[in-house]
Amino acid sequence: MIYLDNAATSAFKPKGVFEALNYDLSHSANSGRSGHRYALDAAMKIEDCRRFFLSAMNAPEEEYCVAFTKNCTEALNLGIFGFLRAGMRVVTTAYDHNSVLRPLFELEKRKKIELMVIRPDESGRILPSHLGSALQNADFCAVSLASNVTGARIDLASLSASAQKYGVVTLLDGAQAVPLVKPDFKKHMPDMLALPGHKGLHGPQGTGLLIFRKDLKLQPLLMGGTGTASDSTYQPLEPPEALEAGTLFSGGIAALHAGAKWSFENRERNGAVIKRLAEELIDYLKGLGAEIYTDDPTLGVVSFNLRGKDSSFVANALAEKDIAVRGGLHCAPLAHTALGTLSRGAVRASIGADNTEKDIYLFVAALEKLCVAK
Repeated sequence: MIYLDNAATSAFKPKGVFEALNYDLSHSANSGRSGHRYALDAAMKIEDCRRFFLSAMNAPEEEYCVAFTKNCTEALNLGIFGFLRAGMRVVTTAYDHNSVLRPLFELEKRKKIELMVIRPDESGRILPSHLGSALQNADFCAVSLASNVTGARIDLASLSASAQKYGVVTLLDGAQAVPLVKPDFKKHMPDMLALPGHKGLHGPQGTGLLIFRKDLKLQPLLMGGTGTASDSTYQPLEPPEALEAGTLFSGGIAALHAGAKWSFENRERNGAVIKRLAEELIDYLKGLGAEIYTDDPTLGVVSFNLRGKDSSFVANALAEKDIAVRGGLHCAPLAHTALGTLSRGAVRASIGADNTEKDIYLFVAALEKLCVAK
């Protein structure tokens, strides 16, 4: 298969990911619940993964904490529902994913928050000046580091400066960006960062995390057993355990650690390959007369439509040739509205660390045949 659906989940997994999962399955134990060797080993691996992410993001341990979730959607929900209080003024953008939009629109519908959505300008960009202006009257900002539809990146330095100037709490969605875009917590000072394990970090599905400031005092989404304060019928208050009720996916977290370590160690090489292949693909698509919605090839997300062809038709026709892309809408309705593609969606080819020039050539050759087909 020619796999160009890495924005949905990365195809390539480093060897250490498989080793960590296999080890956990043959040494199963519930971390934090027992004192025997297997349980302690699982708990140690979870703590090692927490420390890795804090170090990788330059987030001081005395200020920040890591809570593990089953995906980025849960991490975003934890940041949104765990922090927001009635009457708060919230800013997001039209390029954000439904994992951000749906919780916020639901809270607005319940009349719990005031919501402002920043729309792109005529060039299709979210301007830093528009976002900065909105933050003057906001308490909270939830925004993607990069659009999952076009790959367009937010101006992180500008967002950081405005948020610090106006005292706005920020929640960053790093699903499509990290580690190729790496927020520096000492420099950019985000309050929260949500990540999935299975995309650019090359870990397994079923893993995710939220890095957050301890003093935010987030409220849990779930309540139950944590392995701490077991003499009480009330949820403990101390993070991260207070936010991690139930049994953690210890093998998945160990595998995430392995995948993330490989991804950060190879981010420069991977980034250079991904950007070069995306640039080549965009050039080929221009030659085909495609409608291209991606201006920034940095993250390897290239969205387009072939003239006169429905995006789902194109994606399904490619699937029959064993080429994996995504067609239709991409859980980002406001982005498609802004792009004028709400009725037919877009074809999204997303390049990963193991893709090659041959993959791009064969992909474009298949598109050429679709262009001439009736």
